[in-house]
Amino acid sequence: MNRYMIRIVALAATTAAVALAWTAGASKATAVPTAVATIDLPRVLEALDESAAEVARSQAAGEAFQGELRTRKEDLDGLAADLEDFVPGTPKYAEAERALKKASIDIRAFMGLVDLREARTTQRAMLRIYNHIRDSAASLAEQEGYGMVILDDSAIPIMENTGDVLGEISSRRVLFASPTLDISDQLIEYMNTQWRAAHGG
Repeated sequence: MNRYMIRIVALAATTAAVALAWTAGASKATAVPTAVATIDLPRVLEALDESAAEVARSQAAGEAFQGELRTRKEDLDGLAADLEDFVPGTPKYAEAERALKKASIDIRAFMGLVDLREARTTQRAMLRIYNHIRDSAASLAEQEGYGMVILDDSAIPIMENTGDVLGEISSRRVLFASPTLDISDQLIEYMNTQWRAAHGG
């Protein structure tokens, strides 16, 4: 009797194990794959109204800088002309010479400060736009059901005269991506619509 019961239990256990294995295999076979989308980042950046606004700001800052630089150079030229009016070795000449040197130092400091300030402003703007792209891509992916959005760098060629070919190759992440996965246009439209609504466009 005990042997018979042991056989029944063993048979039941084997049957249960087979059923569980089949169920696990069936669930794996029917698992929904993750939907992936790609973004052409250079094209997105070029087409965004937000990027265009930053370019316009940078151009306006550059024009203002050039105007201020012209004014300072004119003042410097005026001081140089004043120096010629005085006799070397006299107090007037020494005073004019000091003024010219100070103005020359000031103009170099001004140029360096403006360059540094503009570089920092541009970096902050690019980081802000990039973070906005990330957030917008996440929102769009959630709406459209994408589980992953990646930057497609496969279309960017590596030039033969590149200084570090191996470095360029190792920095790439995508070897091929079907054009049907690209949602760059959707993202551009999505972000530009938001931008225009926020800025009265």
